[in-house]
Amino acid sequence: MPAEASKPQDLFTLNVLAPHLEGFRPPRGPHDPRGDWTLAYVVYTLGAIRGPGGRLGRLVVERRASDDGGATLGVEYEKRVNPRYVQRVSAEIACRGDALATPVRWTFSSEITGRAGGSEGPVESTRIEQSAVAEGGQVEIRDGTGARRLAVSPPWAINWALFEAVGRLPRGPFDPIGFTLLDHFDQPKPGQVLSYRLSADVELAGRPVRLHAYDQLGEGVVPWIYWVDDAGRLLVAVSGLEAYVVDSFRPL
Repeated sequence: MPAEASKPQDLFTLNVLAPHLEGFRPPRGPHDPRGDWTLAYVVYTLGAIRGPGGRLGRLVVERRASDDGGATLGVEYEKRVNPRYVQRVSAEIACRGDALATPVRWTFSSEITGRAGGSEGPVESTRIEQSAVAEGGQVEIRDGTGARRLAVSPPWAINWALFEAVGRLPRGPFDPIGFTLLDHFDQPKPGQVLSYRLSADVELAGRPVRLHAYDQLGEGVVPWIYWVDDAGRLLVAVSGLEAYVVDSFRPL
């Protein structure tokens, strides 16, 4: 292993995640970030109250390329809210093939339900369903209360779509990208910036892996750092007290 390879504990934000990276084996082999693929992530909590933290949930992002150079993303997210219940989110997002995977239309649903193996089903009155179309500086949202329009200054992005977008960014410095974040699909938060942080060889499973880090900073959000491998797979994303670590990889 090259002497210059860093250990996870030497790099912010991998240092706070280092206990969960012991024995972590990053995926290997070819990967086309503009092709069809599925990436699954373990969601960790890094809260000090529970020591180094533990597993909080799971995220699966599936990409299917479209003929126009964009993609349709399928998202399945599960997060524990207490020992008995989890939040489950399902979404489908049609995106452009640009630097932010700009969303043009999407649907999502969310509900609280009993954990697997328990007797509880969905919790009454917790289900939310929504569809949206973004065009010409406006987002039209339809849900159980009717339709409403949000004025959103382009460019814009959605949290989960950025998990796909960062895999296609340059592996070196570029002009920072300003945008409006549609947080949780319908909360406009302007003043966001996506930028290149650094590239480094990091020791993972006893071998050096070239990683590229990107920062997302902005108004009203906790900073994010995305760690992408040379092939364009997002391996790790850290935001405040939560972290997403790739669990499996399979091309479709």
